[in-house]
Amino acid sequence: MGGGLSQGEALLTSAGLNGLPVGVALAVRAEPFSAALAKRSWVVRQKGEKRAHLLLLQSDRGTASWQGTSVALGAPALLWLPNNLDASLDVGAGADGFLLSIDDDFLIKSIAACPEALHLRRATDRATLIDGEALAAHVHDIAQSCRAIAKELRTPGFGGGAVIASHLLLLCLHLSRLGAAHDAPDESARGGGKALVGNFLQMIELHYRDGWPVARYAKILGVTSDKLHAHCRREKGASPRALIHDRLVREACVRLQQLDLPVEQIGYGLGFRDPAYFNRFFRKYRGASPGSYRRQIRLEHARSGPSYAAWP
Repeated sequence: MGGGLSQGEALLTSAGLNGLPVGVALAVRAEPFSAALAKRSWVVRQKGEKRAHLLLLQSDRGTASWQGTSVALGAPALLWLPNNLDASLDVGAGADGFLLSIDDDFLIKSIAACPEALHLRRATDRATLIDGEALAAHVHDIAQSCRAIAKELRTPGFGGGAVIASHLLLLCLHLSRLGAAHDAPDESARGGGKALVGNFLQMIELHYRDGWPVARYAKILGVTSDKLHAHCRREKGASPRALIHDRLVREACVRLQQLDLPVEQIGYGLGFRDPAYFNRFFRKYRGASPGSYRRQIRLEHARSGPSYAAWP
């Protein structure tokens, strides 16, 4: 599933390729399931991909296992598995519900514009099980979003990617709300040491395209710019600004290699409104202009010949 649903088991639906951008149709997969003659089973293997998984069980029972942990599921139950876990999932023959698989990059983009993005990212970075009375009052709304995502993948309409992203954001908000209601106070939210830098790196992933100054990151994290600078130097050996720029450069390199778009358009997609500034910025860190870098990479690939590893 996603990075590896075992062969011979139920596959998630990826229909809708003709009406959705291919990236969206592959980034999110959804499988509704309903009462059947036999139980349903899935095996999640991440392999090289990073995909989170959401299981909503509306009726009957099931089990879930990951990293030596095995839990019994009794409807209603909502299980979230983050992008770093292999797992096995089983539901009974009478089970109804949904199973979703979400690529991590698409998940980040879906929640990035939300003011609560950092809290949502914390919620999606850990395994969470919510069931019983805590879920009962919300299960209808959660199922509605799962159903809408599955429908859009099956029969996409105008703006299908935005519809899917919007419902995914709603699901993450439900997960964060319901998970927080049962959690002890989050120590990482206090902003000290490694936790502060970890939260800052997560915020970079969410907002590196938005051109935020370091002061804005610090304000949201609840610390001064000086404190953020000191901890980044201690933990990463680099300033906050350098970490932001490093993420931008790495993304620019990936897009220049993989996307057949004009350099100006790639820069615009990364938050650079001035093509000349994007050229100067990229040259500072890579020693070559974006166009020269792209030509160099393509020439190296041409010399090395075709590779089966590059096949989709």
